[in-house]
Amino acid sequence: MDIESVRIHQLGPDDWHRFRRIRLLALAEAPYAFASTLAWAEARTEYDWRDLLAARTQFLATTGDHDLGTVGAVAENTGAHLISMWVAPKARGTGVSDLLVGSVVDWATAAGHSGIHLEVSDGNAAAERLYHRHGFRRTGVAGLISPEDPRLEFEMRLTLPANP
Repeated sequence: MDIESVRIHQLGPDDWHRFRRIRLLALAEAPYAFASTLAWAEARTEYDWRDLLAARTQFLATTGDHDLGTVGAVAENTGAHLISMWVAPKARGTGVSDLLVGSVVDWATAAGHSGIHLEVSDGNAAAERLYHRHGFRRTGVAGLISPEDPRLEFEMRLTLPANP
């Protein structure tokens, strides 16, 4: 795959079917990386998916007719929160993940956020290396993924330059 052919699209509520498709792929392929479950996502209605996309900024990486990966971001009191990052196995190691993270950094910078935080699950070394490459560092905050999922996740943060 030629990284020059990859395009990043910002999804809106009318793109709910595209987001649903890639989110289900992500949850089926890498359930260890998310607090959500495939069964929970499959039960969501069209309205649920549209509402989700209205409440966040979601990016989709594509080449031709192929969806390669996705990442989301939400604005919070503490800055931007990078969420729902996933890249298809065939596109890993190609630079697609860097394009997706870069899209969130660009979005957060343009929106005037002071920083971006995220959580990475314990043992997901490839994801942690990706975020580290973009300047994210562990904050020392760790916790359980959810009350139903006792695995640990670690917070990472990137401080963004102040806008003039």
